[in-house]
Amino acid sequence: MKHNTDTLYTFITGGAFASFAFLVGGVDKLLIAVGIFMILDYVTGIAASIEDKSTSSKTAFKGLLKKASMLSLIIVANQLDIITGNEGSFMRNAMLMFLIGTEGISLLENLAKLGVPFPSNFKAVFEQMRDKNNGGDK
Repeated sequence: MKHNTDTLYTFITGGAFASFAFLVGGVDKLLIAVGIFMILDYVTGIAASIEDKSTSSKTAFKGLLKKASMLSLIIVANQLDIITGNEGSFMRNAMLMFLIGTEGISLLENLAKLGVPFPSNFKAVFEQMRDKNNGGDK
C-alpha cells in the first residue's frame, strides 16, 4: 500500500504556520519587517563574528534563542491586546516597533564591525523608535 506523505507534510506545516500566525496576531507589514530585521541581524552577526575570527556555535545558538524569545514577546503582547479588548493591536504594534528598533541598532552595529559605511542618522532613527516604545523621552 502506497502512502502519500505530501499530504501529511502539508497538513503539519500548514497547521504550524496557521497556529503561529494566530498567536502573533496575523501576518502584516510590521511582522514581516521584524522577521526580515531578525534574519538580517543574525546573518550579519555571523558575518561579523567570522570577520573577528570569534565564531562560536554556542554564541550563534544563543542568538537564535534570543530571536525565539523576541517572538514570544510578540505573542504575549498580542494576547494582552486580546485580553484587554484592544481592537487596534496597540501593544502588539508597540512591541513590534520596539523590536524593529533594537534589531535595527544591532544590525547597524554588525555592519559597522564589517566596515560597511552607512548614514549616521540611521542609528538615531532606530534609537528613537526603541526609546519611544521603551517609555523614554527621546
